[in-house]
Amino acid sequence: MKVIPLKLRQGLVSAVLLLLLLPSSFVAIEQAFYRQLLTNAEQKMEVHMYAILSELHLTDGKIELNNNTLAPDFYRPDSGLSAFVTDGQRLLWQSDSSLNQEFQVPEIQLTPGQHIFYELEQAETEYQILSIAFLFDSGDSAQPLAIHVVQSHEMLMAPHKSFRSTLLRWFTGIAAGLLLLSILAYYWTTKPLTRLDHEIRQLERGKQDHLTGNYPSELNVIKEDLNLLLASQNRQKLRYRNHLSDLAHALKTPVAVLRTSPLAQQPELKEQIDRITAMIEHQLKKASSSGQDIWKKQTPLLPLAEKLINALRKIYRDKGCVIELACAEQAFFRGDETDIMEILGNLLDNACKACNKKVLVKVEQHPFTLIVEDDGPGIAPNKRQELFERGTRLDTYVDGHGVGLSIVAELVNSYSGTISIADSELGGARFTLIFADEN
Repeated sequence: MKVIPLKLRQGLVSAVLLLLLLPSSFVAIEQAFYRQLLTNAEQKMEVHMYAILSELHLTDGKIELNNNTLAPDFYRPDSGLSAFVTDGQRLLWQSDSSLNQEFQVPEIQLTPGQHIFYELEQAETEYQILSIAFLFDSGDSAQPLAIHVVQSHEMLMAPHKSFRSTLLRWFTGIAAGLLLLSILAYYWTTKPLTRLDHEIRQLERGKQDHLTGNYPSELNVIKEDLNLLLASQNRQKLRYRNHLSDLAHALKTPVAVLRTSPLAQQPELKEQIDRITAMIEHQLKKASSSGQDIWKKQTPLLPLAEKLINALRKIYRDKGCVIELACAEQAFFRGDETDIMEILGNLLDNACKACNKKVLVKVEQHPFTLIVEDDGPGIAPNKRQELFERGTRLDTYVDGHGVGLSIVAELVNSYSGTISIADSELGGARFTLIFADEN
């Protein structure tokens, strides 16, 4: 599973908050305003209804109103506000503003004294309606009537659209301001992490040996722990080198004395002394190597490979070796120069010994991969594993691949890498070394 970096997670959290909170707040405020508009519309329509109710009177057996006391919108055609008086089945009166409307008064059953507020759509037009039923005293009898105050939905939407437009402008400004503040806060809060990351990369490149930056208290603990770890690792490495070097030097003198002994001329003893000498030299080289370092440098590979190839071309000039190199200029090995020189030198030297004419070297990055192949006789599958075993004699397998491969295997293993042997398309052996990116 891919791990999302901390700084990216912080940015994503801020973006999600902006994307969720602001739109939801915008919708909530807009809906609250719309409900308030409905409430206000109902209250105003109720005032109009009672005004109409107070002005109803009977003239010559007909229902009439004193229009002078009604709101001006009831007189103006297409004003969006109109009123109707019915007896349940017949239309007894309507305001002048309704004359051009195609509105049909709904037939609803209400008990006297009951009033309702509802929405209705007719002819693709929406209306808000307030209806009330009552008994009108006509003198001799009480006549059931109903008043319907009708308002076009457009009258409600006009202030709603204006409010939404204003609200949108404000929220856009707020979102821009919050985004700017989030960006500034993001860079301000992640700046110490960026500095720490830069210092760690400097450690990896070998440009400094401990962390020196000034960090907040939370990161300062990490900084001190890392510095303690680095100091402890360096002390352990120094002790390891010193002890290994002392041991190797201490053994060199006894071995030198043994070489001068007549018994050392016996083939069996001479072979064992040569093996001991080779092991001492290997351990001396290993003592000066930093292959076990926690913090490794980035060693450019192209210059080292070209240097080795030029030297081997001179050594095997009589054989006429053709060594081809495929390596990007920016390719690097995340480790010590001595180690990669030891690895590449052994592989190239063995390939030049085993080849007929051609050796191919290829370097790839991410992960770091080193491939060395030749056109020699190759290596039998049942003999390949023996090449990496310490103490295997040169003449027990194919000529050209020497005991240095055990050293190569140890170095590759110290970098948590893998080494494999296969048949090359050139006809000989193909050595493939793969190192994990974190190394």
